[in-house]
Amino acid sequence: MNLDRFRNWYDSSFSLKELYESELLKAALVAVLFAYFLTFNIWIQEFRFTIEAVEQGKHLCWPYAKNCGDWYFLSGLPFGYTANIFYMGLFGIMGWSAWAMWRGQWRLAHGLMWPLFIWKALMVLLFSMSQVGNYEYYHLVFSLILLAFPHKIFFLKFSLVWFYFLSVAAKIHPAWTLGTYFSTLKTGLPVLPDMVMPVWTNFVIFMEMVGAWFLLGPKNLWQRLAFIFFVIFHLYSGLLVSYRYPATVLPMLFILFGPLYQQTKIPTGIKTLPGWLLMALLGLGQSISHIIPGDEKSTMEGNFYGLYMFEANHQCVEQATIYRKGDDPEVLKKESFQARNRCDAYRVWFKHQQQCKSDSTIERIEIQFDHSINGNPFYRTIDIPDICAVDYKPFSRNDWIKTDKEGAELIGYPMRNYYY
Repeated sequence: MNLDRFRNWYDSSFSLKELYESELLKAALVAVLFAYFLTFNIWIQEFRFTIEAVEQGKHLCWPYAKNCGDWYFLSGLPFGYTANIFYMGLFGIMGWSAWAMWRGQWRLAHGLMWPLFIWKALMVLLFSMSQVGNYEYYHLVFSLILLAFPHKIFFLKFSLVWFYFLSVAAKIHPAWTLGTYFSTLKTGLPVLPDMVMPVWTNFVIFMEMVGAWFLLGPKNLWQRLAFIFFVIFHLYSGLLVSYRYPATVLPMLFILFGPLYQQTKIPTGIKTLPGWLLMALLGLGQSISHIIPGDEKSTMEGNFYGLYMFEANHQCVEQATIYRKGDDPEVLKKESFQARNRCDAYRVWFKHQQQCKSDSTIERIEIQFDHSINGNPFYRTIDIPDICAVDYKPFSRNDWIKTDKEGAELIGYPMRNYYY
């Protein structure tokens, strides 16, 4: 009797009646599980969340959780097996969930996905900034809606359209409006000639800002054309971003808006509140980089709290001069000419902060950091005598990061670069 009570409570709490009665939601759950396989297959090989990563200064915490390395508890090869054991345990859970789906045991399959979601959410949003990615935000939102929210079908559909709309916030910039992200690449846009770059980039902006909303409309010509466009868009984007992003989004696009699409009415009532609050939270995250004063494309402040794919073509040069007690200064130089390397000032700050904490012989680290976006000049956005003596504020302007409008020195001009 107690077990029956628990089942009823579980079904009621997480709106599982919707799942039992919908082949669409069952297919979506399969797609979400598949994305967990993709994620953990990468993580088991990277060992970014390990004690050794902290000891070697290879971890990266979020600006709002700068001491996340204190929480790391796994060890990866060649130092230990706990990371492998942990992720193979998750593999077993994923396999068990897939088996339950095949057997039609959807409550069990659903329940087994909770530890997968909780671990991934902790990793992406708290334990490691290294694991962040646009596709991870998509996947976590799809997971949360399927696992916990009422009106699952509507909010799955709305969230995908909402993601398209929010991504425009990163594209209202010459990188896209003029196409300079791609025109400054040696290889340009894949397949397409240079002359159509601004046409294509502005059409993408229009479709994500306006066209995506037709996905939610009645099943007519406009809805079908919007669906076809986004299928082509994700397949085309795979030429640059490879499988991971399309493999997360395309299955949901087909399931929610594909051949079996039926329009879903906007739900009302108190049960819609969790879904709308989540959408508002996504909007807030996307807004942070615009609320912080300055050019977020140059300073990168708040950039990773929202969607940021192809926001700017980056190049940077970092020179660090390390002053140690009783020793000559050590000069280290690092260059990045890959467009997708964000040249984030916070990453520079965090890396050297770890050096100062772990090496007691270091007196100070002087930094010059030159940053170029979209083929524009290199500006010295960081020029400070001791980066270990300054703090980084996660949600407001850091005045030690300069822009060209704030007097950053023009250093030189970049050459055309590569995506990666």
